[in-house]
Amino acid sequence: MIYYKPLTPKLRRKVLDATNSQISELNTCQQTAFVSAEKERLSVIKIIFNTLPDGYPIPFERTDK
Repeated sequence: MIYYKPLTPKLRRKVLDATNSQISELNTCQQTAFVSAEKERLSVIKIIFNTLPDGYPIPFERTDK
């Protein structure tokens, strides 16, 4: 089930922290084409989340059953 939450400064910080953590982990890997592509994808996510306005609806998928 998908639900939406408004983008708040706290949620933005959580997403950016998680993204930065993934990039840091990838920096420890051998720089293959896949690793480079994944780092680029994460960089784009950071740009998008930095440009979205507060209150923008962000979709989440409910995983509890």
